[in-house]
Amino acid sequence: MPKSSKSSSAVVAVAAPSIKTKPSGTTFSLLDKSSPKRKHPVDILQGLILHKEVISQEFENELISFIQSQCTKGRLGQLNKPTYLRSSGARSQGNQRESLQYGGFFDFNKARPGKRGLVPNFPPILDRLVNHLIDRGYLDQDVRPDSCIINLYGKGDCIPPHVDHESYHRPISTLSLLGEEPMLVGTKFQTIQSCTWKPIVGTSVVLPRRSLLLLGGNAGNISKHCISSCRGERISITLRKQPGPDWRPSVDELANSKSSSGSGGKKRRRDNDVAITIKNNDDEGDMKRKKKALSGSAKRRKKLMKLKGINPESDGDNGNGGHEHDTSQQQSSSSSRSGEKPVTKKRSSEKQVGKRNARRLEKKQNQTSLSSGTGNALLPAHLSGLCLWWWSGRNINSFKTFPALVSMPTLSRLEKRNGPTSLTAPDLRMVWCGSPPLK
Repeated sequence: MPKSSKSSSAVVAVAAPSIKTKPSGTTFSLLDKSSPKRKHPVDILQGLILHKEVISQEFENELISFIQSQCTKGRLGQLNKPTYLRSSGARSQGNQRESLQYGGFFDFNKARPGKRGLVPNFPPILDRLVNHLIDRGYLDQDVRPDSCIINLYGKGDCIPPHVDHESYHRPISTLSLLGEEPMLVGTKFQTIQSCTWKPIVGTSVVLPRRSLLLLGGNAGNISKHCISSCRGERISITLRKQPGPDWRPSVDELANSKSSSGSGGKKRRRDNDVAITIKNNDDEGDMKRKKKALSGSAKRRKKLMKLKGINPESDGDNGNGGHEHDTSQQQSSSSSRSGEKPVTKKRSSEKQVGKRNARRLEKKQNQTSLSSGTGNALLPAHLSGLCLWWWSGRNINSFKTFPALVSMPTLSRLEKRNGPTSLTAPDLRMVWCGSPPLK
């Protein structure tokens, strides 16, 4: 009996040092009772763990030096575009965040894993980092990361609320370097201004330098996370295990991506989980309704009226080919849909009525002058012997082949070269020099 007890104690003594104990980090908890989709409250921060001082200061400096040198190469064009990316354009809204990708390509436009082989494998320094985190018990070997995104933030840079694609294995780990910034984690956010958010249902987790944040469980699958406008420079290294090489996006995901890509320049539909305050226009129908494009004849008619000092908008056609009641009908229909009272179009002012009557009188006088054969007197001397094709009411007839026919562009060039013509009637049909007008 004593021998057996010694042997058992010896076995225990040998096996004890081989047992790895996971470091205990800071955990978080928050019950979300506001969601009507869930019958019971859910802990949206379950699986959120923060570890501090996971690497030494010397190793941090080594990582910072490597990342800054790679970003310098990217700015000089020495790295391929998928490996080095920088936010730019209207969508960035002043966000100049720089990114480096290794191991697996992440498509930021589609927010899912992209084609394999577009970015290089892990450099040796990242392999050292992954081995260090696994050996110290911060990460498990079965979820060993093989994809890395490095973000270099400047002052004012940010990353909007999002949930990492479901194909990536949980937990997702983020190592913070160079600066200390808070990460917002929750299910509902409020946009304060561009690149600045506030959690409505969630919390703010301060990420010190050399800290590792794990997003697993509900914190990685339900809750969103974001970095609001940074107060200074910061570097984050996000490590993830990407799906297998045979992974393909689902049919629903492909359908959604096609529908969103076909929307062109339209504004994307905002997520219901993100509360954004937008100043609505008083008349939403005017924003949705596209302005009708003018035809070539309408453009020429509008240009002619401007040359004669007549306001095209007061002519009754409003550039829509004489359909002056279309806009009022559309406004009334849009207002009726929105539940508001239809706005009736105000009557024209006395000044507009006077202009319209003057134009009608001028038209009558010109028609009588044409019928009496005195229409040639309206032409200046430098246009004698030419045939001018003019307007017929509010429509222009199709051009036909006549001797010495002068079209509207030719007339405008003549006016620029020889000065304005003495034509005053906007509704002359045709003036034939030296002969009666054609009917």
